[in-house]
Amino acid sequence: MDYAPGMSLAVLIPAFNEAEQLPRTLAGIARSLPGAPVIVVENGCTDSTPAVARSLGAEVVSQPGRGYTVTLVAGYRHCLARGISRVIQLDADGQHPPEAAPQLLQALDRADMVTGSRQGTGSPGTLARRAGNAALASAVRASTGAPLQDVMSGYWALNRHSLELFAHSFPLPGGAADANVRVFALRHGLRLLELPVFMPVRTSGDSMHSGLKGARSFAASVKSLLLALQVDPLRGA
Repeated sequence: MDYAPGMSLAVLIPAFNEAEQLPRTLAGIARSLPGAPVIVVENGCTDSTPAVARSLGAEVVSQPGRGYTVTLVAGYRHCLARGISRVIQLDADGQHPPEAAPQLLQALDRADMVTGSRQGTGSPGTLARRAGNAALASAVRASTGAPLQDVMSGYWALNRHSLELFAHSFPLPGGAADANVRVFALRHGLRLLELPVFMPVRTSGDSMHSGLKGARSFAASVKSLLLALQVDPLRGA
């Protein structure tokens, strides 16, 4: 599947100090989506991530404020300003296989937001991550009725409707961007779909879902989900 320059598609990669992993990810994108422009949103990196990205042909957007969600919204707004109508969003750390990107993009014909899901694929992961996702997914299903299974995956395909909603609404209350985004999207009428994608663990660096960082991340996810469940999109609260 080739995408010529100028088409309304972009690959969006939020990145913080991923200079070591980024070349492999960009090479995978080049194989899976030839010609698709890549936008790396660097979140105050202290390593050579921006230089590596530029050297490999990616466009770099600098977002000095710390945080995953502010990085995402900077990317969404940049894409909209460029007239992009479809985005593949994946992490730079190698967990999201670029070869699944064409499948996610094709599924946008029947959904507004498509997520690559670990569910049923045998993807490895820490017990804490699996348990946390199970708890959050159960809460999302109970509150929305949507049959979602992997509400922590950040491997997304978004159409313009999703981009516009997220660009003008992020960061959501609570600061997380996982289970709460699903609730927010469903309550604003977006069609959500999950596709099974096997995802390996990262081979280097620190995961935001392990150790003390993981505990803090999960606490933020729970808080954000509870806040999302309290919001009525028709009234704003």
